Amino acid sequence: MKAIILAGGDDTRLRPLTHGISKLLLPVAGKPIIDYVLDNILKCKEIDEVLIATSPMGHHEAPVKNYLQNTRDNVEYRFVNTLGWGSGGDLRIAVSEHDLKEPVLVAYGDVVSDVDVNRLVKAHNPNDNATVALFEVPFKDVGRFGSVELESGRIRKFIEKPKPNEAPSNIVHACHFVLNPNALEAIPQRKFMIENIGFPQWAEAGKLAGLKCTPSMWIDVGTLHAYMKANRMAEILMPPE
Repeated sequence: MKAIILAGGDDTRLRPLTHGISKLLLPVAGKPIIDYVLDNILKCKEIDEVLIATSPMGHHEAPVKNYLQNTRDNVEYRFVNTLGWGSGGDLRIAVSEHDLKEPVLVAYGDVVSDVDVNRLVKAHNPNDNATVALFEVPFKDVGRFGSVELESGRIRKFIEKPKPNEAPSNIVHACHFVLNPNALEAIPQRKFMIENIGFPQWAEAGKLAGLKCTPSMWIDVGTLHAYMKANRMAEILMPPE
């Protein structure tokens, strides 16, 4: 089974830190973000190769490749040059370039988490377009996420970053999902966010499943403020050994 790490942004929200370093190599509690993402993905023994989707504007590939070559011999990985076309557009490119037909595990490169990827992979039904990992957040934070209406393991509604009075619930997208690549074939190869086009359409069509998780750690590192907060949280959640 393949996994895809989405890391195709231009890192502008993390400047000035990313003027001199890739976002994936920024340390959280002394450990690069890419290591957290890989370590969690590889808890699923079915994963035999990781595709890292980057874009030229993010300047990720060379430094990240150098780092992995010197630190990682436990995983097969390849880089996919995308266009920075958002989560959906970049996935479409990765899937097309590598002619992926079987379900893939997708993880976001700006989230440090221990979402149970084994449960997620096992829960996926090949008849569904995707199975999304979900977790609960305080209602005041729902607007930062994709909120869902969940019924017996089916996502009936998906709203990305809703207004407080529009959120179906405080159950939200945990930035990990299993995707059936052929589900993307109906969407033109262009810039789009899967959270805005794919997930809502599939939910309406009854083709989107959800799995509630209770991660002990879920830290957004996508903005400068979030990154600084992540390091403070990491000192509590991940004390030095």
